[in-house]
Amino acid sequence: MPSPTILFCLDYYYPHVGGAEVLFQNLAEGLVARGWRAIVVTQRVPGTKAAETVNGVDIHRIWTGNSRYVFTFLCLPAMFRLARAADLIHATTFAAAWPAWLTATWRRRPLVLTVHEVWIGQWNRVSDASWLSNLAHDRMERALYWCDYQNYVAVSAATAAALRQIRIPPDRITTIHNGLDYDFWDPARYSGDAIRARLGLADRQVFFFSGRPGNSKGLPVLLQALARIIPDHPRAILLALLSHAPACQPGLKRTLALIKKLALEKHVVIVPSVNHAELPEWVAAADTVVVPSLSEGFGFAAAEACALGKPVIATNNAALPEVVSGPHLLVPPGDADALTSALHRALNRDFDDAPPRRFPLADNLQKHIDLYARILPSLT
Repeated sequence: MPSPTILFCLDYYYPHVGGAEVLFQNLAEGLVARGWRAIVVTQRVPGTKAAETVNGVDIHRIWTGNSRYVFTFLCLPAMFRLARAADLIHATTFAAAWPAWLTATWRRRPLVLTVHEVWIGQWNRVSDASWLSNLAHDRMERALYWCDYQNYVAVSAATAAALRQIRIPPDRITTIHNGLDYDFWDPARYSGDAIRARLGLADRQVFFFSGRPGNSKGLPVLLQALARIIPDHPRAILLALLSHAPACQPGLKRTLALIKKLALEKHVVIVPSVNHAELPEWVAAADTVVVPSLSEGFGFAAAEACALGKPVIATNNAALPEVVSGPHLLVPPGDADALTSALHRALNRDFDDAPPRRFPLADNLQKHIDLYARILPSLT
């Protein structure tokens, strides 16, 4: 019997940096290690080849001019061609869902959709865009769920609950938490001392933030809270790894303007996002990791910090309470007063505690294989 083939349609994939990209790289490579064939169709980012095989995964990259919306259309020829050899198509929200559905319908292949988070009805609250853009995105997101998918993979119980709220049948939802490589995130492997010394932070009280410089990740609220604690804690500083991607430039400009407005120039160090292999050293340089997101489908930043044994301040919403463990503090999203209090507590090492929570890659891989087998009975 030939090896089963999964065709992935993804907004981004290796070497693009991000939690979802790491998730699908581990899944695709894990399938290959189990004897499956994995094919990925994704956007082409600068410096990458149009087609190559990486760790057994066949990758086909589509030039889009750095627009995920263009990818929706330009990837269709490759999807139609490659789907001939596929047993199942697996896509992810958002831009990849439409071409995957069209291909699955045309080629009569089963389709699985991974849903990272649901923003329906929340775009104006979590997005920095204009009301018109938010309205358009809300309508586009709603339209994704008009399509027929054999199964929806929710990356957390919170995401599964959000899918049920928009009337996705519960028997079509499978909760599969994102996985972490705990060998990679082993705290014994890393020390942030060199980074702290290089940046002149050896004797500073370092808070750490990483992600997009925008409203959805809660950075403006964090900066407001930081400004409030500086009079009492002048040695406190925020180390922020911020995406400098073209789509993030408006948010970055607003962030720099807010830092200047709050007179935080000497209390914030901004570093462009680093590649995944370097990330643990940066997290290890922190005293406390802050994840003040307004919405989070899973929360890789929180889970990774917990894996490294770092105390975490996170918002008490969406998936973050599922993910956070060890020393931590939870605060309401968008509440600068509560976050200010949490920063004060962190500086005094006054944390709550929770038993360790782990999300092994092996569990993530096996649950996907079990799902594929349910959809494709011939595999069992």
